[in-house]
Amino acid sequence: MKQVIDVPNKVNYLTEWKGFELPCGVLNKGITACGATTLALVDDYKTIICCPRINLIKNKCQQHKGALAVYGDVTNAEIDDYLRNAEKPKILATYDSMPRLARLIADKDDWRVVVDEYQYLLIDSSFKSETEMRLMEAIRTFPYVTYLSATPIADKYMLQMEWFKGVPYYVLRWDGFDRIKVNRLVSKCPVNNAIEIVRNYQKGIFPSVEAGGKVVESKECVIFLNSVNNILNIIKHTNLQPNEVNIIVASSSENETLIKKLGKGFELGRIPLKGEAHKMITFCTSTAFAGCDFYSTCASTFVISDNKRVNTSIDIATELRQIAGRQRLAINPFRKEISFIYNMDIGEEEEREYKAFLEKRLHTSEMNAAHKNEVDNIDLRAELIKETVSLQKVNKYSESYVWYDSVKDRFSINKMAYLNDLFAYDVQKENYQNSLIVKRQLEENGFAVDGKELQSDYKEQLDCIIKKESFAERMKRYCEYRKNKDLAKFHFANRVMERQNEDLAVYYDALGYDRIKALGYKESNLKNELLKKRKTHRLLEDFSILFPVGTRMLVSVIKEKMNSVYSKYGIQQKGVASHLESTYGFKMKAIKITLDDGSRKNGYEFI
Repeated sequence: MKQVIDVPNKVNYLTEWKGFELPCGVLNKGITACGATTLALVDDYKTIICCPRINLIKNKCQQHKGALAVYGDVTNAEIDDYLRNAEKPKILATYDSMPRLARLIADKDDWRVVVDEYQYLLIDSSFKSETEMRLMEAIRTFPYVTYLSATPIADKYMLQMEWFKGVPYYVLRWDGFDRIKVNRLVSKCPVNNAIEIVRNYQKGIFPSVEAGGKVVESKECVIFLNSVNNILNIIKHTNLQPNEVNIIVASSSENETLIKKLGKGFELGRIPLKGEAHKMITFCTSTAFAGCDFYSTCASTFVISDNKRVNTSIDIATELRQIAGRQRLAINPFRKEISFIYNMDIGEEEEREYKAFLEKRLHTSEMNAAHKNEVDNIDLRAELIKETVSLQKVNKYSESYVWYDSVKDRFSINKMAYLNDLFAYDVQKENYQNSLIVKRQLEENGFAVDGKELQSDYKEQLDCIIKKESFAERMKRYCEYRKNKDLAKFHFANRVMERQNEDLAVYYDALGYDRIKALGYKESNLKNELLKKRKTHRLLEDFSILFPVGTRMLVSVIKEKMNSVYSKYGIQQKGVASHLESTYGFKMKAIKITLDDGSRKNGYEFI
């Protein structure tokens, strides 16, 4: 049963709402960056905040002194010491650490648990669902639990999870909050667009807006991808240097090894704190950014979604909203817009076939688990346990949903891994069938995809920075901007397009819109035309000196002088007096010129 809670009009952050407490149950915050996690860290209750990512724990602990981070090598003795001495314990723990922490707290009656970004219970189930299941079992031992997110799991998946049956569901309703503007771009290869973005930033070509009466350039950008390999390939393609790029991905020995292979100086990065310097390019995966805060004063945000791989698709209802709320500083004029670059490849398998395939795998897994549980031989059972654990570590439930529950000493079905397969396919199928569906999904999830932008030329700037266009396409776009005489677009053409290719302005100023259009905007045609025009200009200058206004000259003399100029520039052409008028614009009048012998011959007077 959904219960709507109206937030008072003047409340921007939940910490400002006097008397408000995080409820016991699922809390859909409605918007990101509203301070719910901060409230859990500063209220008067003993609190454990379960976080899906170590980066999130580090980020929050650095902002809230006195909180204890529990992950990795933190010992039981350190936890016990903190619990004895902390006046108001505030613990941030990874999902993996929660079962151990729960065992160390004997009296749980006055403790509260907040599961931050709880949608990752489902999102992460493809590779660590055992962790999620052990987490949920540990959480059940606490009387007061808040499942927190601005982007909750779709109801149809929640209802299939036994832990959420009967759990109260609350939604915060905010009045008048700003919607994030999304600039959409459908691309055959979104990763190539990411390469183009980086290359433009390397050249010093940044999108810009007018804010506070001055032009602000976005000299930093954050690019979100869900593939570490794609990030590393982009860095190699663009030859980014360690001082230019921050790589924020999941902390693992595998990722650290891959990053070090880029060369000296490359390392696993972290999110800068407020006031710390940011690098020009920041790459992030979803395993790293969830719930973390960025404090750049000028960063633009780009989201790359490659749907050729189901598990790297961006779920509009979850991850895209998380990304949209990451830039925290109000002085950043780019924080209310993101560029979403995606492809429309939803795979070859029809929905019916795919889900039938999953149902068959589920049924086979159920029979397999039942068969293994019937084995009585101790040695054989031990071998089956070892085999099952090893298999799932390698295959991540890509072949079977059977797992070994060491707590219950039974082989069971990993329902979360099955639901994740359904969820991943639905994300791809429902979000990316066509561009209209993407637009509708964005609108339904609180994004603005139409309407007045921050600056009228900002989207055009992004298009030029994101897309790799042919010269003819870029020349045509430039001509249209120059022709319409719109001041904002003219400045845009000057700031961005001319810095990408300075010849655009040269051709336009020399040839003009109509002539460029007549030549089909093609670079080779324009180059030949310009060379021809430049030669014509040089000839015109020399001819103007040789044939000044008021001069009367025989046709034969005019031809000789023209031949000498043509020869000077290596032009294989004979002088024709009439060409001075038809080609070079001279005004001439045919006359008869009397020679010394009294004869009269044809000539011209230049007027």
